[in-house]
Amino acid sequence: GEVGHPRSTPKAEGFGGPRMSHFPGRGPPAPPSGLDDSGLDMRAIKQAGGKVLPGGDGVIIGGWKVRARNTRILGKDALEELEQRLGTSHLPEMVYGSTLELTHESTGVKLHFNAEDALREWLQEDLPPLKVAAAAVWERGHKARFGDEMPKASKTRKSDGGGGGGGGDRSDAWNDEEETDSYDWTFTTPYRGSVSVDVDGHVDGHVDGNPPPWTDTDRRVDRGLLMERDPILFFDELTLYESELDDNGLMSVTVKVRVMPRCWYVLMRHWMRVDGVLIRLRETRFFHRVHPAGGSSTSDSPCVVVRESARREETFEGLRMRGAPSEPGQYPDADEAASVLLAAGGPVEMEYHALTV
Repeated sequence: GEVGHPRSTPKAEGFGGPRMSHFPGRGPPAPPSGLDDSGLDMRAIKQAGGKVLPGGDGVIIGGWKVRARNTRILGKDALEELEQRLGTSHLPEMVYGSTLELTHESTGVKLHFNAEDALREWLQEDLPPLKVAAAAVWERGHKARFGDEMPKASKTRKSDGGGGGGGGDRSDAWNDEEETDSYDWTFTTPYRGSVSVDVDGHVDGHVDGNPPPWTDTDRRVDRGLLMERDPILFFDELTLYESELDDNGLMSVTVKVRVMPRCWYVLMRHWMRVDGVLIRLRETRFFHRVHPAGGSSTSDSPCVVVRESARREETFEGLRMRGAPSEPGQYPDADEAASVLLAAGGPVEMEYHALTV
């Protein structure tokens, strides 16, 4: 049967707190104070000079239209169409049609998030599969259901971010004798959102339909502003896809959005835990300081979206050797994994970019 999408509560850094996945037994918490069941604070939106979208699934504030659409798990027909577009019959256990769109109204520049683009980049990155005993069992089960066809991948394999290093803290964790086909069965994606331009009715720029590029920047997410006690005008979280990896662990790709009178903020996460072997966390944060109601960007104050990207990857053996938590149960979800990995002080790859619209 189909599973609906629970809404959860924004907490520290705008988001911490309850788990965001749909795995059995993880029910939705109550909406946060001030927000109704649709994730809107109607009084605060009016005071900030914003508007609620007609469908109640988002807001307009500071020249940006923010819309989040939650859907149920894709049904059989929709999955088959997605498989045809991607060129593979192997998809995570749960794929959603949920989308988040943030559109700059005057230029039509749109930052959006969806499962199809995330899975397409999974295929393109083509990470080498983890050589673990569990992977071989998973692959045999997958072939029993779907046959011998494996996902199509790009001809050029990228080597960065691979999960092949390190050892496991279980004697059967790694098995170099097992053959695994060229198939990243953890569905790890480098996806950091999509940028496009809706040129219809927009005359202020980018009329050729080409989106502006992300460029290196010294700008950072303003965490001080995020921690201010400003009202949350709109909040939502979406799952793009997730899997229990046939009981060998957990993975999910999720997006959370928070809109306040002076800024909006998005946190996207790919999180993966292969029990006893590896934890992988890819986080991308997007931040924009909203111009005053009725105002617009100028040459002195351009309209800029900041993007911070962080990649962390740890073997359970490496965590154990440093005295960090090394049991799978100590990493039950992405929030806990992020907190523990940050405290553990392991290696992290950081990148900072800006999008000027």
